[in-house]
Amino acid sequence: MTETLAVETGALVKRYENVLALAGLDLAIEPGCFFGLLGPNGAGKTTAVSILCTLLRPTSGEARVFGKDVVRERPAVRPLLGIVFQDPSLDTELTGRENLDIHARLYRLPERAARIEQALDMMDMARDADRGVRSLSGGMRRRLEIARGLLHGPSVLFLDEPTLGLDVHARRSLWQHLERLRDGGLTLVLTTHAMDEAARLCERVAILNEGRIVAAGTPRELCQEVGGDHIELELDRPEDALPLLRAKPNVRDVWMENRTVVITVEHAPTELVPLIETLKTLGIHAVRMREVNLEDAFVHFTGHKIDAAGNLA
Repeated sequence: MTETLAVETGALVKRYENVLALAGLDLAIEPGCFFGLLGPNGAGKTTAVSILCTLLRPTSGEARVFGKDVVRERPAVRPLLGIVFQDPSLDTELTGRENLDIHARLYRLPERAARIEQALDMMDMARDADRGVRSLSGGMRRRLEIARGLLHGPSVLFLDEPTLGLDVHARRSLWQHLERLRDGGLTLVLTTHAMDEAARLCERVAILNEGRIVAAGTPRELCQEVGGDHIELELDRPEDALPLLRAKPNVRDVWMENRTVVITVEHAPTELVPLIETLKTLGIHAVRMREVNLEDAFVHFTGHKIDAAGNLA
């Protein structure tokens, strides 16, 4: 364990009676990194974050935030942390500013008014701060919750599914604010099921499955480790295509997604014409080519596909 890391865990285990939620988790997150914890529901993400945020005690192993042990030095760790929970936790009977003022009083922060204005400015919420929370949009409420999490000047900000339930515009707006926090040098730890979100925001990611890290690196590194390109085909008879494609020596993998045949090959432009020639009698309606993305890497490393709710498919 070293004080130079923002977050570090060693052989971290958490067991609930007969359920092993974490099975020896080893994490190392550098200061200033935007780090993503990816995985389906039940993979251990929330358990890991709860331990790091001092809300849950591990069964065994170690966890530190900037060198401070989250169990033995809990009072020293908590001021270093900002947390934005998945479930909304604002008081909807109050204004945004009043919510932040309560938080500042709980932390016994000096110069509360100045700190509140600074946090509101960081998240572009100053203009709407005196509106009742009940009247704010989902995206505004999320920005207000992040402003609250930043109020005491944490060294690490944990974000648990921060864009869940937001529309496209609100998601993209929140991404821009998070990118500014990242560029300002704050350490951020994100849990998400949205692979496009992780690919855009995170400098490094760890993919968890059944309480273990099954892959870690930059999003680009994980995609390169999987390798290949994808060809997607919409056919009249997709089931008949599978045995034909599996017999092809240059096809690395093939499967079906909602009646669409997905083929992994090393170089799609070279392989496309021969594959179409093989399948032309099966009624081809559409052909698409794309590079491997982070969701493909997730499928490769975990053996599972995840839906928008994070459930195993």
